[in-house]
Amino acid sequence: MKKHTGTVLLIAVIVIAAALILLSTFTVVPSGYVGVKVTMGQVADDVLNPGMYLHIPFVESITRVMTKQVDQLYTDTVWGESSEQTAVYMSDITVTYKLNPGMAAYVVKNVANYDEDLVNVTLVSSALKAAARTLETTQVTNRSFIETAAVESLQSAVNNKYGSDVVTVLNVNINDMDFEESYQNAIAERQLAEQAYQRQVIENKTAIEKAEADKQVAITNAEAKAEADRIAAEAQAEIVRIQAEAQAEANRKLAESITDQLVEYQKIEAWDGKLPVVQGSDNAFVDVSALAGE
Repeated sequence: MKKHTGTVLLIAVIVIAAALILLSTFTVVPSGYVGVKVTMGQVADDVLNPGMYLHIPFVESITRVMTKQVDQLYTDTVWGESSEQTAVYMSDITVTYKLNPGMAAYVVKNVANYDEDLVNVTLVSSALKAAARTLETTQVTNRSFIETAAVESLQSAVNNKYGSDVVTVLNVNINDMDFEESYQNAIAERQLAEQAYQRQVIENKTAIEKAEADKQVAITNAEAKAEADRIAAEAQAEIVRIQAEAQAEANRKLAESITDQLVEYQKIEAWDGKLPVVQGSDNAFVDVSALAGE
């Protein structure tokens, strides 16, 4: 009885082992992955697309390599500086990348821990620092500038490390980024200075506009006075002209009315009846009336 039981157990073990061996001859490569066959430690160059594959147990194996889009988070703080040497820090960085399926065999051959370390923190840190150095201080914390520059810089870094067609960097998202405290203070001071400058500009503009307005008022008043003086002068000149013409006309009429008889008559009317006294050659005065009496 014991011998029979032992035989049954042995058969069961053999069947199970055979089933396991049979199952191990098949490997399923799911969607989003490719397979790379490894024979006695040697990596084949061919890449297996998603599907089921038969291989020799204990001699061959199929390594599955994910080709889905990867979002990898880096929590380390990366310090860099702008093109103007302003210190800046970046942290909580998410890098989105994708492995080229055709290069899976190359990655298995050449990259240890490729599933976790393909785009490592060293590459990301160096790329971010290089990206920051291409930007001015006013641009470096602007996502539209720094993240675009970071994608380009990181793509260049992975191309230099693996080749131009191994990994595609899709996006770099920097969740936290800012300047060092001293620069923040400098920004605040500059903003205050700019506000003061803008106020002064407005005040100066207002003063200039007022002065210009006062000037225009003065010019207008002066022009009005000059015009009034001109009109008054013209009126006075017209009065003088009219008076002169009237006097001339009166004189003309007077001249026309004077005759020789009128002159003689006026002489007679003006005579007081006395004859004139004349002076002789010896300075003696002779009374003409006395002579007339004789």
